[in-house]
Amino acid sequence: MGALSLGEVRRPVFLFVTLFLGAVAAAQEAPADDPISYTGRPIVRIDFEPPDQPIPQAELDRLLPVRPGSVVTPGAIRATLQRLFETGRFSKIAVDASSATEGNGVVLKIITEPSLFVGGVTVTGSSAPPNENQLVAAAKLELGTAFAGTAVTQAVENMQERLRANGFYDARIQYRLERDAATSEMNITFEVNSGKRARFDGVQVGGALNTSTNSIIRATRWHRGILFIPLPGWRQVTEARVQTGVERVRQNLRKANRLLARVTLVRLDYRAPTNTVTPWLDIENGPTIDIRTTGANVSKGRLRQLIPVYEERTVDRSLLVEGSRNLANYFQSQGYFDVGVDFTETTEANGTRVIDYSILRSARHKLVGIEMTGNRFFDEATIRERLLLREAGRVRQRYGRYSQRLRDQDRATIRDLYRSNGFRDVVVNTFTVDDYRGRHDDLGVRFEIQEGPQWFVNSLEFDGASEEDEKYLRGMIQSTEGQSFSEAAIAADRDAILGYYLNNGFPDATFDWTQTPSEKANRVDLHFVIRAGERRYVRDVLVRGLEATKTNLVANRLGVRAGDPISQTQIAQSQQRLYDLGIFSKVQTALQNPDGLEESKYVLFHLDEASRYSFNIGIGAQLTRIGSGAATFDAPAGTAVFSPRLSLGVSRINLLGLAHTLSLQTLASLPQQRAVGTYLIPQFTGNENLSITASTLFDNSRDVSTYKAQRIEGSLQLAQRLTRANTLQYRFSFRRVTVADLSIDPGLVPLLSQPDRVGIFSMTFIQDRRDNPVDSRGGILNTVDMGVSLPQFGSVSSYTRILLRNSTYHKINRELTLARSVQFGYIQRLGGATLIPLPERFFAGGASSQRAFPDNQAGPRDVGSNGNGATGFPLGGTAMLFHSTELRFPLIGDNVGGVVFHDMGNVYSDIRNMSFRFRQNGVTDFSYMVQAAGFGIRYKTPVGPIRIDLSYSPNPPKFNGFSGTLQDLITCSQTKTCTTVPRSISHFQFHFSLGQTF
Repeated sequence: MGALSLGEVRRPVFLFVTLFLGAVAAAQEAPADDPISYTGRPIVRIDFEPPDQPIPQAELDRLLPVRPGSVVTPGAIRATLQRLFETGRFSKIAVDASSATEGNGVVLKIITEPSLFVGGVTVTGSSAPPNENQLVAAAKLELGTAFAGTAVTQAVENMQERLRANGFYDARIQYRLERDAATSEMNITFEVNSGKRARFDGVQVGGALNTSTNSIIRATRWHRGILFIPLPGWRQVTEARVQTGVERVRQNLRKANRLLARVTLVRLDYRAPTNTVTPWLDIENGPTIDIRTTGANVSKGRLRQLIPVYEERTVDRSLLVEGSRNLANYFQSQGYFDVGVDFTETTEANGTRVIDYSILRSARHKLVGIEMTGNRFFDEATIRERLLLREAGRVRQRYGRYSQRLRDQDRATIRDLYRSNGFRDVVVNTFTVDDYRGRHDDLGVRFEIQEGPQWFVNSLEFDGASEEDEKYLRGMIQSTEGQSFSEAAIAADRDAILGYYLNNGFPDATFDWTQTPSEKANRVDLHFVIRAGERRYVRDVLVRGLEATKTNLVANRLGVRAGDPISQTQIAQSQQRLYDLGIFSKVQTALQNPDGLEESKYVLFHLDEASRYSFNIGIGAQLTRIGSGAATFDAPAGTAVFSPRLSLGVSRINLLGLAHTLSLQTLASLPQQRAVGTYLIPQFTGNENLSITASTLFDNSRDVSTYKAQRIEGSLQLAQRLTRANTLQYRFSFRRVTVADLSIDPGLVPLLSQPDRVGIFSMTFIQDRRDNPVDSRGGILNTVDMGVSLPQFGSVSSYTRILLRNSTYHKINRELTLARSVQFGYIQRLGGATLIPLPERFFAGGASSQRAFPDNQAGPRDVGSNGNGATGFPLGGTAMLFHSTELRFPLIGDNVGGVVFHDMGNVYSDIRNMSFRFRQNGVTDFSYMVQAAGFGIRYKTPVGPIRIDLSYSPNPPKFNGFSGTLQDLITCSQTKTCTTVPRSISHFQFHFSLGQTF
């Protein structure tokens, strides 16, 4: 029985397949049992061998151009083979034919060998660097692509090369292939035995140079050492260390003005007996390049930024001309708007090439006015916020920001703004006016705008979209009837339309459009042509790489299901939800057989689980005021102390395979020792908006002069994100707080000094609409925290507690931000102890609440009674009210800003004592509003601004204190003979912290 077959033929040779089949069909005589020999006879059955094919039978039936009942023709056989190969699912295909047992019919048998696809690549045993992900990338086996045995051999060689580059010259790699016939996957596992990493053993230097080998070795830092102290031996070889060493040699030559120097790593010589590597460097010093400026001084650092010769390491006229433009723009930004820059090249007798930039600064100008005329559609404020030019300010950009380049960019920006809103014929002219408004050396810029007519869309016609799709698309695009017409809007509509089809299973969708003038003036008729192509569906979702993680945990976070249209957006969102769990170091997504023309495809997720344990250690220091202790009462407002800080932490992620995290974080410093254990359940019940946190806390702190608190606490919290801006937290806490090292006699304040046991249920609502939580310039932040402590919860004291905060941020202009914040707190006793215990009271004051006070020094103080001594230490209160206002502005460059602020407020013994009085009525009166004004500096960092504030208070509290020891206080209190010493909070306070005040 003859057969027409194509073996080992793949899609890249489609032309060969077509020609070959055409030749067979054109043959005048075919073998007796070849399918061609049955031309004209009816097909009664089509069989596949093997019966289980990588394409579902229903899809195969729709795919094949031949069916039972049709007749055999050369064209039908050729089309069958071509359609099957185009799916990408088969590496071999053969078609056989035989006569049916009855009648004149033919039985076709299609014999196939399925293709295999990369299902996942795993690397184990690697010693970083390179890490396992780097080796996977080096293998170049893309997830979901066709698998070939030769590709594995090449992958091993690629990984060996990466290992050798990192000093592993004796590495061994073995691989294991695991085939999954049901899904046509080939999973590849590489087992790496890195061996011992090689070390440097010297440097060989060639080429023309006048530098000693020892200086080159010092520059590379390949020899061991601490700072500038050399140590015996050499460092281990890594790719990064080799490249960094070569770059350091190059940088040293550049510092010596050898800008054209060439440093080339020729090779790395490996000696197996000693497992050492000798780098060979070829160094060409090149001539000395001396770049100078005349007419104006420019620092070397600034020249390196402005002259591209330094960066490109070559000297040609185009780079020198670019340097002239950069220098001109720099001086124009400094107010020298008429600056002229030229350059000359000379060679001195010693071979030094001198490039001399001649700078003629002329008079210094100030950009004081930016005018616009002819703008009717857009107001001036709308246009101004898009401009790069800046008028001179009093604090920043003293001379404004102006250059011809910036002016031309702004003209183009205005033109594009109008064109994107339908003004196709807009013309924008710019004029620079010297001696603006008659003032010498003042400069003005005028933008004259000729808007022209605005063009609109008269009609929009869709071709190729279904009625349902057209209705949806008309609601999401810009270029609908009556809207302004612009090519920018068309481009946005194109992206939106193609995105819609791409996310609904049409990866080959195309979009085209035409416009024709309408009968109405300044209107166009649009015609959108959409060709959706074939729709693709998800055959199934394959998740690979899980070891400890539960399958259901991943499945619940996938928004892709079998039978759905393939949506890249859903795939990307599923990938993000998996990353949000925090337990995967890498989440790869792909379509299996991405180029194959098949109706349904497998969606692949390959997950790399992150390391389950992580550790952190931090060493730092803080400058703070803490209580002076029980030995003396000379500093009731606290003593400035420099305190070292040490933090240690350990986390275990993906506990039980459910993405739960167990962590322990400790902190030790002079004012505080803390240990916090946390158990976190993110995305509770698969809901990405719910999380549960259980925590335990041990805290021993002295951040208040009066006492040291020892706290043991446990809490359980459910957090629910309602919207992007709104979050609710439900919390139950149980704590026991013991007052220790009380700086006053416990017998004098028996109720305040008792241990405190509190069970409290609380709720917190957070509304955060700030544009930037780290450094806000617009938006609002509201928080409401309410709690109730009852005997049923195990509390000794029963009370309710509420804490409200409202902060708003107003952007006045590009430079100024007005920020304000108000805080209100109140504790209402319900029963139990007659006084709210010390640890449950409000203690405030300091960098984040009221800068008239040191930390936690606001509010009532111990004033003594009946002859007892008055220590003057703070006692906290049951009510508080603070209001702060800040005007934030840039100060120096883009990273240093300033603020002027005003704070007012206090902590009150009771809400009935809350007062807005400005003056203090005697040394026992603390129920008034303390004021503070001051100036601060902010330095931007990636984690928030470093903050320095200096405040002055015109009405800080005065109070009576005590001079002596605690024993002196107890003795005089017993005899009622204590004397008081006048004390007060300083008018001036200094605060240093991280992050904005609010």
